[in-house]
Amino acid sequence: RLLADVVSHGGRMGQRLLGVFLAIVGGGLCGVNNVPPSKYALQHPGLTPFAPVFSQCLGIWMVSSIIYLAYSSFARLNKWPVPHSAIRPAYLSGCIWAVGFACMLGGIKDLGYSVGYTLDAVGPVVVSSLLSIVVYKEISGVKALAMYAASFTCQLSGVSLIACFGHA
Repeated sequence: RLLADVVSHGGRMGQRLLGVFLAIVGGGLCGVNNVPPSKYALQHPGLTPFAPVFSQCLGIWMVSSIIYLAYSSFARLNKWPVPHSAIRPAYLSGCIWAVGFACMLGGIKDLGYSVGYTLDAVGPVVVSSLLSIVVYKEISGVKALAMYAASFTCQLSGVSLIACFGHA
């Protein structure tokens, strides 16, 4: 309810502030996502890099299921419709994410954390943004494409510097 009030009463500025806040929270959570498996791998060097995958995926599945069940229960109590068909694609994408996560841990083991995690974090963003431009035409117009090109160039420069000078 608080978020709805901020967005509805704040207008466009409220939406922007909410977007910035959610981006900061999402970035912070994403930034610490790989810390537990990386610490586990350092504490157990004899294990394969895929050892923490099951526990990480199980934890994500359990928490997301609890969130969905809580939302469904709250919606049912308030007599809101609950789109149950949306859960199947979410679980399928979770399975795809788990495979990607396992591959990411393998890459980090072989390339080192500074290079491996940077490539694993930026690579999917590059692919999805290129699909967004080429296939779905979500980014269009000269100004938007110029902003994308500038941000892509900055990101590519940063990744290149980390790949060249990062310690494996």
